[in-house]
Amino acid sequence: MKKFLFYFLFLSISLLIMSGCDDKNILDEKEGVEYYKQKQYEKALPLLEKSASSGNSIASYYLGEMFYKGEGVEKNENTGCQRYLESSKGGNKNAYLVTAICFYTGRGLEKNDAEAFKWAKKVENEINETGLGEYDRKHFYFLMQNIYLSGRGTLQDLSEAAKWTEKIANLGDPVSQGGLAVLYYNGNGVLTDRKKARYWAEKAAAQGNDTGEVVLGMLNQYSLPPEQNLEKAAEWYLKSAAQGNTAAQHQLAVMYEKGEGVPQDLKKARYYYEEAAKSKYEEPKKALEEFNATYQSKN
Repeated sequence: MKKFLFYFLFLSISLLIMSGCDDKNILDEKEGVEYYKQKQYEKALPLLEKSASSGNSIASYYLGEMFYKGEGVEKNENTGCQRYLESSKGGNKNAYLVTAICFYTGRGLEKNDAEAFKWAKKVENEINETGLGEYDRKHFYFLMQNIYLSGRGTLQDLSEAAKWTEKIANLGDPVSQGGLAVLYYNGNGVLTDRKKARYWAEKAAAQGNDTGEVVLGMLNQYSLPPEQNLEKAAEWYLKSAAQGNTAAQHQLAVMYEKGEGVPQDLKKARYYYEEAAKSKYEEPKKALEEFNATYQSKN
């Protein structure tokens, strides 16, 4: 009986001690976080380190923030990402996105597309509980878009890529709006829809996006009468070409060569063929060669 009472008392005392440790750990974490938010990093650091050493995932996350961003400590992306990963493994949902980005970019952790996708999917599954603001949400959408477009870490899926592109476009990003216009114009990952292509192209072009401008050019050039308007197409191509858009430069070259929508002008045609050929793509280079072969005797 005495042995049982001794064991019971010992167990109770042990539980109280452990409970006290947990309470102290939580207090350290909360105090450390408060100091962090007040930018009192020197006071935050020892409290967060102490709490993290006891397995507190929130403390690990804030240590990740400090080291990754160089807040109050020498910037160290490796240490920062290790802390993020530690926090994610501890179940802190707010660390999932940064962990995924560390793996995807190879900054701070060894590049691992499968791990990046794994943590990104965790964000997707619990997006309403991860506390993502608009800035972080936008970065998450970009990450998912890139993963599905490239097929890194999972199978390439253009329909999924289009879904995430539309989410970014709805946040007002002109690059994604222009990209979405292309997807709807060509039917990549979505059903071809020229009305939606025009809608997103106009949204993008209103913000000066060259892809949106070139899609508007194509919609005006390749629509059937009475919607077809070659002069308007040339106007949009000129705007886009001025920003270095290769497709717009090529289209203008063809239009000036043939006198479609603009007066025929072989000098301008050559200029735009040459500009387009400066890109990394082979087709514009071949087009310039063919143009020169055809008009080699003309200046």
